[in-house]
Amino acid sequence: MVSPDMDADARESVALAVQRALAQHGYERLTTAKIAEEYENSEAGLYYYFDTKDEMIAAFLDLAADHIREDLLRVEADDPEAALRDACEFLFRTPDHEHAGIAVAIMELLSHAQYNETLRAPLLELETACLDALTDIVAAGVEQGAFRDIEPRATAAFLLAAADGSTGIAVALEMDVTDDLRQGWTAYVDSLLAEPAE
Repeated sequence: MVSPDMDADARESVALAVQRALAQHGYERLTTAKIAEEYENSEAGLYYYFDTKDEMIAAFLDLAADHIREDLLRVEADDPEAALRDACEFLFRTPDHEHAGIAVAIMELLSHAQYNETLRAPLLELETACLDALTDIVAAGVEQGAFRDIEPRATAAFLLAAADGSTGIAVALEMDVTDDLRQGWTAYVDSLLAEPAE
């Protein structure tokens, strides 16, 4: 259980330490000692606030969900096409992306979610944040006439699933598909555009 004494700044500091440690070591090799090293504090200091390593990871995932909402919606809403392209640039990670390591770590965490309740809830929140942000972008595009009459949530779900899957082949395995993936999602977004008015 997370200590009720923990303030928002301390929670964010731990979350960022988990992010750095996860990106460097992955979930299987992650230890509280490695988190403490990034936190620049003792393991005892971490256990003052958290009972388990997975609770520390959950704190990171909560923070990541908040940042995802900000990152995916940072383009002005009056240009949904640009917003969707920007979101795809963000979600379809490349091996040299600054957050490539954490994308792989989250993919690793997702593989444990079915059997780990501590991780499942914040992972669900993270993926839902992505899905909701994409849905809002597509819905705005349909409403404004930028996109043809498509189902926003279904379109968003397809893009999110494709982006999540791309992390495995493009980032974790470093297959030479980065350009192919970009060409693929670009063509898909192009296919969503409404026909220009005559």
